[in-house]
Amino acid sequence: MTQMDVTPSAPAGGVAVPTKSAAPSRRAIVMRVGLLLGIMAIVFVVVLPRIVDYGAVAAALSSLTGTQLAALAGSTALAYVANAAPSRILVPGLSWPHAIGADLAGRAVVSTIPGPTDVATRFVLYRQWSIPADTATAGIVFNAFFETLSDLVLPLIATIGVLVAGHQPRPTVVLLSVVSVVVLVVILVLLAAIVRSESLAGRLGRALEAIAQRLWRLFRRPPPTGIADGVMQVRERSHETLSRRGALAFVAAVIARLAWFLVLQISLWSVGVTSEILAPSAVLTAMAVVALVALIPITPGAIGVSEVAYIGLLSAVAGDGATGQITAAIVLFRTAQWLLPIPLGWILLVIMRGSHWRELEAEAEVPADAAEATAAT
Repeated sequence: MTQMDVTPSAPAGGVAVPTKSAAPSRRAIVMRVGLLLGIMAIVFVVVLPRIVDYGAVAAALSSLTGTQLAALAGSTALAYVANAAPSRILVPGLSWPHAIGADLAGRAVVSTIPGPTDVATRFVLYRQWSIPADTATAGIVFNAFFETLSDLVLPLIATIGVLVAGHQPRPTVVLLSVVSVVVLVVILVLLAAIVRSESLAGRLGRALEAIAQRLWRLFRRPPPTGIADGVMQVRERSHETLSRRGALAFVAAVIARLAWFLVLQISLWSVGVTSEILAPSAVLTAMAVVALVALIPITPGAIGVSEVAYIGLLSAVAGDGATGQITAAIVLFRTAQWLLPIPLGWILLVIMRGSHWRELEAEAEVPADAAEATAAT
């Protein structure tokens, strides 16, 4: 898969499309895989054995029944479908099988190849399916945007769940909910203002570009360019996309998060952590906290960070006696959420590319020309 960056070009469609950059070397790919394996080794070989009885974890996993495994498989499949729903809504002409396949393929590629390779994967697949370049780009941008925003809703849902259950929410949870809602509202208001005001969009784009240049220079990396132009170009497309499908896509992104909550809850129930031991509202609260922590790109796919955070937060509520079972549940959950999509996504990518790999390679090299040709037709 050819790697592309997201520095905007200016096709006839008026929206920035990914342009080709140097493909990642084998050394970079090997280092990425080695990093993931190293993090997993540190977490599961060095850190967790100090706080978790692996015998209890193995016993919990070995006690799974066929019915429980079927429930996990069914809820995981549902979560994969829900994950693809925002793309299906935001990209006209994208079928459900293509939306699911592209979502899994993008997640698999970005987990193993460094760079914004999920963007490149989705873009190339969308173009293979004759989706216009500007439509594909807008769908990718807003899908990522809504996926991030949906994490900010989880604390509020968790707080409501605690209140509905008749419990008193913890002050920290209430504070997290208030802060998340305030940030969400500010972002949505700012987005609406950008869509309505061209001058505000221009000022924001220039401010973001200036901030990015300062931050990148701190790390002695070449700063990104074209951010201001990219904001203006995306604005031109966003008005139609957001006005027609934005609200529905955002709701779908939140439902996708709740679908993963269902997978986590079934994982806990399957290993014996019932609602009496760990209330669903507490599980959703922990999921909200981990989702917000995972927004900080500490490790690829938040591997290691998520596992330790889940086990620590849930064990603190349920008590040390349930730590082994909780760890087993998190192993099941993270296998479904992060590990399984890697081989599954690569297999689907090979199937979807099929005999069109030559056309995909050519399309990846000249996406701007392809966008112009699409706009012309």
